[in-house]
Amino acid sequence: MNIINFLKRDAQKSQIEKRRRSNWYIYLISFAATFVLLGLFTLAFRDTLFPQTRSSTVDWQGMLTYSPDAELDTTILFMLSDEQGSVPHKYLLLNYRPRDEVISIVPLSQDTRIETRNNSERLADLYSRGGANVTKAGIVNTLGIPIEFYVKFDRASFTGFTAPLGLFSVNVPFPFSESGLTLNVGEHLISGGDLFTYITFADFAEVGTHFNLAIIGQSLTSFINSNLRNMDVESIQSAFNRVLNNASTNMTFRDYISYQRALYHTSTNSINPAEFYIPTGEQEDTLFVISNQSIANINSRFNVQTE
Repeated sequence: MNIINFLKRDAQKSQIEKRRRSNWYIYLISFAATFVLLGLFTLAFRDTLFPQTRSSTVDWQGMLTYSPDAELDTTILFMLSDEQGSVPHKYLLLNYRPRDEVISIVPLSQDTRIETRNNSERLADLYSRGGANVTKAGIVNTLGIPIEFYVKFDRASFTGFTAPLGLFSVNVPFPFSESGLTLNVGEHLISGGDLFTYITFADFAEVGTHFNLAIIGQSLTSFINSNLRNMDVESIQSAFNRVLNNASTNMTFRDYISYQRALYHTSTNSINPAEFYIPTGEQEDTLFVISNQSIANINSRFNVQTE
């Protein structure tokens, strides 16, 4: 009996060891499957998790450096209106080329003649008829430059966007007084709300037609070169979120993921990247016709290759 019991126990022990060995293979297979799935997930979302890592290089000291991809070059149509849903009264194109460390600003008169597929019409009238996407397409057709994004601010969203960015420097050429804002000739530091008032109403017609375009160009160039310098990642993301949450735009958070490293690179490394250019042309009744030379100049400044 003792021998029989011993053999039974030995058989049971042998079965337990076999089950353990079998379980070991199951653990190994489970670990391998999990590792493969994790690898596939990382591969699928590599652009989101590690944006633009392909543009990183190693310098002569062996340090990892970053150079923005030329594919990030883009042009944005910015618009300003008094209220949400109203027709914009200010338009400008902003060309961003992070690799070249260049931001080119071209303000456009709301009276600019825009060539559509069917006819010609005033820029503001085109927006009134078709909205932001139709306006963007019309400008593309007229100037021959690709425009990827649009952003439309009203007074409230512009004020909310600029509020955390500090005060803004403006150089006032003539005495200005409008909507409770009074500025003497010279340099002033003003809030984002006052900046909106200034670029909206500062015209100084005594200087010449469309001088307001120069006011917009100067003010926003200073804004970019001064207030958007040396921002940390959290501040850049917060600013982008204020655009997404308050302005009317076709941008998405995924676009921010694509540009976040380039934006940080520009903010921390580029010195005075912004510049502006005012198109020239002729006034035909109520329409301002941009000259062919100005169109060529805009294409050159935006690094657009024309045939």
